[in-house]
Amino acid sequence: MPSNKPSVLVTGASGFIGSYVVRHLAAAGFEVTALDLREPVTLHPERVREIRCDLRDGALPEGGFDTIIHLAALGGVRPSMERPSDYLATNVAGTVRLLEWARQREVKRVIFASSSSVYGATDGTPSAEDDPLSPCSPYALTKVQGEQWGELYARKYGIDFLALRLFAVWGDGQRPDLALESFRRKILARETITIHGDGSQRRDLTHVSDVARAVEKSIAWTGHGFEVFNIGTGTNHSVNDMLRAAEAWAGMTTEVKYGPAHPADVPTTLADVRKAREVLGWKAEVRFA
Repeated sequence: MPSNKPSVLVTGASGFIGSYVVRHLAAAGFEVTALDLREPVTLHPERVREIRCDLRDGALPEGGFDTIIHLAALGGVRPSMERPSDYLATNVAGTVRLLEWARQREVKRVIFASSSSVYGATDGTPSAEDDPLSPCSPYALTKVQGEQWGELYARKYGIDFLALRLFAVWGDGQRPDLALESFRRKILARETITIHGDGSQRRDLTHVSDVARAVEKSIAWTGHGFEVFNIGTGTNHSVNDMLRAAEAWAGMTTEVKYGPAHPADVPTTLADVRKAREVLGWKAEVRFA
């Protein structure tokens, strides 16, 4: 049956967050096109259209869409320190190319996956959307620049651009280099875990299913123009908390070594979530145990 909901293009649809977003929107009745340069690890729902494309230089689809969910990016603050040019080409140039394509096809709305890393090192109090930005890595800088390009296109061309600053997304299928999944794999393999710093670093852990709901709320938002929203829980947990949770899940303990802090890491992330609650009508439902 034809859907009366907006048609959406999801970039980065084969990734951890993208796969959840595609499944969530398809289940909600949206007409979803999934774009990625890779095959998905888990098959998309049957009625989802799939396109293989590299945003940097691939052939973008001919048809138009009501909304673009832009999730495609190179992720991770630490690897970005070694590959800044790759992050610039993918995360910034790829975003600009997509925005220009959206402008030419009169796309109404772009929802952009930004990051809590744009705030940089904070004093531990909740970060609000109007706080100063101080990125500490090439990855974080590319997210700031993505927001700035989105604001420019909103102002000059009337595209609604919503930047969702995602806080430490977790859940089944997350990237193997992220703390929870790395801990889980190494505990099961009985390998020694190395933690950068003393493990007191704290992260606002946001479940991927809540991110998918935030995307749906952003599609339905009745406002216009450029807006930024924190997508987090408003609570945080230490890296040592995550380690203990992984050990409890596995039913075994592991050897841990503590090393120097990584220069791209920040001590604390913590979201002020009032704006997302009051404007989008969204709040996190899943809490890290």
